[in-house]
Amino acid sequence: MNRLFHIFIILFINFFSAFPQIDEIWLDSYEDLTEDTVYNENYTDPKQIEQSILTIGHGNDEIVLGGYISSIFHESIDSARVLLSADGILLDSVYSKGGKYSFTLGKGSNPITIALSHPDFYNLDTTIYLQDSDYTILHLMMEPKYKVYLRGRVFAGNTPLEGVMVNIRHAGKSNDLMTRGCFYDKEGYWNCLFLGMFRYNLITANLNDSVYISLSKEGMKPYSMGMIVKDYTGEIMNLKMKYNPVLPAIPKHNLNLKISFPMLSLNDDWFVGFSAYRLLGNGFLRRAALGIEADVYITTITVSHPTFINLGTATSDSAYIHPFLGPSVLFWIVPPEKRYFSTYTGCTFAYNFSTPGMIFQPFAGTRMFLDLNKAINVELRYAGYRADVVHYIFNGYGDAARYKMKEIFEKLSLNIGIQVAF
Repeated sequence: MNRLFHIFIILFINFFSAFPQIDEIWLDSYEDLTEDTVYNENYTDPKQIEQSILTIGHGNDEIVLGGYISSIFHESIDSARVLLSADGILLDSVYSKGGKYSFTLGKGSNPITIALSHPDFYNLDTTIYLQDSDYTILHLMMEPKYKVYLRGRVFAGNTPLEGVMVNIRHAGKSNDLMTRGCFYDKEGYWNCLFLGMFRYNLITANLNDSVYISLSKEGMKPYSMGMIVKDYTGEIMNLKMKYNPVLPAIPKHNLNLKISFPMLSLNDDWFVGFSAYRLLGNGFLRRAALGIEADVYITTITVSHPTFINLGTATSDSAYIHPFLGPSVLFWIVPPEKRYFSTYTGCTFAYNFSTPGMIFQPFAGTRMFLDLNKAINVELRYAGYRADVVHYIFNGYGDAARYKMKEIFEKLSLNIGIQVAF
């Protein structure tokens, strides 16, 4: 019984200890989605280095000097410049490859000075005396400079922005990168976790250095910020950009959906409208547009009916739907490329489907863009038309007779709408 209890405890612990391992694996794949790496950690066995150097051929009067260059964290350093000199005279120079380097030089060149340089590490100088052996293997270690992992996400309002040009200036150097967009990950899923993000590995020898970040994107106001390296705590910086007051391109087309509620109407009507417009051209003609408008008024009418002698009247409520469709012209008083309060006026030549005939629907409105192609608009519209209204009359026996009478409708409503411009 005790053995079964011990087995159960072991299985229970192993079950829950598996969750951190799963999270770690998931985080690794999550990092791979960025398609670049933060550090290039390449570990090489020193014995393999020695074996590769011992296979280098040389003459009878020559010796081979080689070895391995790594950081103090045992990372192999690639592309480090190695300068070999004797008595202040430069003998040779090479760049490390995979952390390995090698020279072939004549005997009797003591003492030898080796100088290492790499932009990510502090320079290293050392002087050695060569032995009588044909091979000298030297392992050199370099101390890295400070590495700061800058991360940020760019927003316009609460929307992450992709394709923003990010310029990072530090120590007289300028680096350009771009915020990420959505992409298909390795498993074929559409991934937007990194939308609007950028990251940059900053290497410095002084934590008091200044860093300047500049953002630019078409249609957005330029954004700049500066900070001291030591003040950055590693969090993802949320950088807010604002829209330019002028659109980057004049939208040629726009689609509109408008609605009015009874509280916004002179006669307590409902109004729903849909319209599409296209600008006539460039220059001054960019202010004029032709389009088509379809709308409908929903009206509730209360009618009183006389009933019997010495008795009161009866009332009835009826809902009437009056649809309209026709061409429309629009003129922008404020140029359409303005993001805020670009005001317009126009008129729709609408066909009345409830009572056949054409009517005029003059209107005036303004719009304000929420981003680069979506806007809200407010419009005041008038319509006057005739339509049939049902009435009733009662005879002495209490029977009701139904008849229609044409009445004049005058509509004045304030419409609120959503517009998509492209």
